[in-house]
Amino acid sequence: MLLDEIPVGTSVEIEVRFGGRSMSFNSEVLFIHNDSVFINPITVNDRTIGFNDKCRINFIVKIDGKVFLWENVEIRLVRYNSQIYHRIIVHGEGKPYNRREAYRMYIGEDMPVYINTPQGPHLINVLVKDISETGVGFITKEDLDVDRMIRLKIKDFNQIIVLTGVIVRKEYLPHLDSYLYGCKFNEKNDKLGRFIARKQGEHLRQKLNAYSSPAVVKKSRKKK
Repeated sequence: MLLDEIPVGTSVEIEVRFGGRSMSFNSEVLFIHNDSVFINPITVNDRTIGFNDKCRINFIVKIDGKVFLWENVEIRLVRYNSQIYHRIIVHGEGKPYNRREAYRMYIGEDMPVYINTPQGPHLINVLVKDISETGVGFITKEDLDVDRMIRLKIKDFNQIIVLTGVIVRKEYLPHLDSYLYGCKFNEKNDKLGRFIARKQGEHLRQKLNAYSSPAVVKKSRKKK
């Protein structure tokens, strides 16, 4: 995809990797000028943030259900026509991007999820369908909005893994009278990575045991 093919108002994602961690920020295209995309300043706790040269930044665009990626872009806080913007400088074409590259592990368990509301966190019990290092899918009868922030807690032995993310997909399931939600985590969590790797190992060992051949019992020869 070429830069000038991106419509104004398109939702975009800024993926920032720094020191082995990954965080994402959502915004939208305000306008495009030359080789740059201008978006509203990215803020955290009402403070505009900047990005230094040690950050590796990817620019992700979703149009008509397709996702395109520009890797290792530049992002600068600039003033243009008396307004402050984050300016994203990209080169070349955006490449098709498959978000499902991360291994998704089937869970199929009820778990508590906290939903951010104006009145504070609201607890609901959901059926967690699957999880990966980048996101989680769950099913519930609750009708939730896309872009709603969520917090999921996973118990792993004697520790609790707390994961925060945002709802990015919503699908109604008529046969269950429920909704299937896809959520993307805000940042990478090393504990979750180890949890998934360990679960993968357990599932693999179970499959190997299930498909292994039974021991061969040798029949003793009868003495003549």
